[in-house]
Amino acid sequence: MDRKTPRIALIAIALGASALLLAIVHFWSGTFSTQPKLEETVAEKAVAIRDATIAALRGEEKSTQSAAEETSRWDLDRVARLATGVLAGIAIVLGVVSAALHEPLRAAAGGVVLGGAALAFQFAVLAIGAIFIAILIAAVLGELGFD
Repeated sequence: MDRKTPRIALIAIALGASALLLAIVHFWSGTFSTQPKLEETVAEKAVAIRDATIAALRGEEKSTQSAAEETSRWDLDRVARLATGVLAGIAIVLGVVSAALHEPLRAAAGGVVLGGAALAFQFAVLAIGAIFIAILIAAVLGELGFD
């Protein structure tokens, strides 16, 4: 019996495993670049929300220039998140291509599962962090009061 070497599936597995490993290392090691303290970030966001709300109630327009400047910054953390997504996406695509080319299904599924797990892990961490930040901002806004 002639067994075909699942070359594409093995590449998919390697990329998916790399993406999952990068996502886990990035999560457990913390941030690679310097970040402002959590208290500063929450306070800045709460004040920005309060100012935007007051400006909207007065009918004034609030400048969004600072938000555009903040999102254009590239640091090691953003590159790591992007690399994780790209590696995971390529692993999923290669796993599907491998299955389409009739390579062994277990190997093709391995690449898809590892890539999907990396994306799911990254999304879950992001979602939990966003929920946590939203709760903190709500608590700070509740303490500020609008009397």
